Parts: sequence; C-alpha cells; structure tokens
Amino acid sequence: MSDTTAPSDPEGKKILLVMTTGPEDPDKTYAPFYTAALMAAMEIDTTMYFLMHGPELLRKGAAEKVPLKKGGNLKQFVDMALENGVKFLACAESCRDLCEIPADEMIDGVKLVGSATLADLALDADSVISF
Repeated sequence: MSDTTAPSDPEGKKILLVMTTGPEDPDKTYAPFYTAALMAAMEIDTTMYFLMHGPELLRKGAAEKVPLKKGGNLKQFVDMALENGVKFLACAESCRDLCEIPADEMIDGVKLVGSATLADLALDADSVISF
C-alpha cells in the first residue's frame, strides 16, 4: 500500500525536478510542470533544471505548440509553475550546443546556468525527480 499523503511539514524542504524531455514527446511534458506548480503551492522550494532537449520547451512560443491530449497546450502548465514560484534553470551548454537557443529567445523567468549547477542543486535538494 502506498502512502499518498503530503509531507507533514513541507516548509523548508527543497525539491529538484530535472527535465530532459522536449517537445518531441508531448505526453511527457505537462506532468513535470504540474507537479512543480503543485509543490511550490505547498510552499516547497521548487526548482526545475532543464537540459538535453528540455530547454526547447522554454523557447518563446514553443509551449504554445505542444498539444495536450485533452485539449489546450503546454503553456498553461508552464505559466502555472512560474506563477506559483517555481524557479526555471536551463543548462547553458544544452541551450547553446544542442538546442541552439540564444538567451534572448528564452521565455521570461528562465536563468541560464552552467552544467555543474546540476550537481550543486542535487546535493542540496531533499528529493530529485527526473523526467
């Protein structure tokens, strides 16, 4: 039997969600943003780190082009996460070398960071979830 209850005291907890999936697999894109928004609403310090193809979702106009099976698009979940205070960090190397996204083509609220930042974030987090 699994325990589905929330932590008794989420305040002071840190969660890191690592997003490697991009628009190439739309079915795997909404849950990370929804989960992050939910955790941030619970007052958990929530950070999403995007690498590999993940930064493609943060390109201006990209989330609007990712369809959801039940209608709408990914933008509503991206906006919900940002509005709830989720921090978006994108691997500068992935943006530059793999996705070829210049910094000025990223949506507002994204901070470009080095790849070593992922190790620091993971060591500091109470939990790490990878998508």
